[in-house]
Amino acid sequence: MTTQTTHPIDRLSIWIGKTFSYVYLILIAVMVYEVTARYLFDAPTIWAHEVSGALIAVGFTLGGVYTMQQKGHISISSVYELMPPRWKAALDVFAQVVTLVFLAAFIWGGGVNALKAWELGETSGSAWNQPTPIFLKTLVVVGAALMCLQAGVHLAQAVRRFVSRTEQA
Repeated sequence: MTTQTTHPIDRLSIWIGKTFSYVYLILIAVMVYEVTARYLFDAPTIWAHEVSGALIAVGFTLGGVYTMQQKGHISISSVYELMPPRWKAALDVFAQVVTLVFLAAFIWGGGVNALKAWELGETSGSAWNQPTPIFLKTLVVVGAALMCLQAGVHLAQAVRRFVSRTEQA
């Protein structure tokens, strides 16, 4: 489904998606190790659950950047496809503006939480007690910022389509 693109943000989003998709293979390896250690050797780990949760968060968050670049998020296409081209272009602009506002608010709120986690030296509170919350809360902000960049690219494309459709009318 990857499209050829020359925009650097598009290329970055594709690279992030393809590169970080491998975290799921690492997740599988961690889970196989945990199950083997637990059931074959009666030696469960204290870290596998926390690491697997963190890996899922990395894959999900950074996979969202790739999904946004591919325009793979859920949409109501049955209604959208019935619209004339000019309305589609206007809806695309509106959708990207709403997306940018949402992501900006998400970055703000997530940034406050991430900074608080850094200031407190927040840890997981598990037996392993790693600073996983600091990492994950920061990752959410980084992922949202990357999605914001991608939404900006989509907004610029949507505005160009809207302007060209308006000129044709």
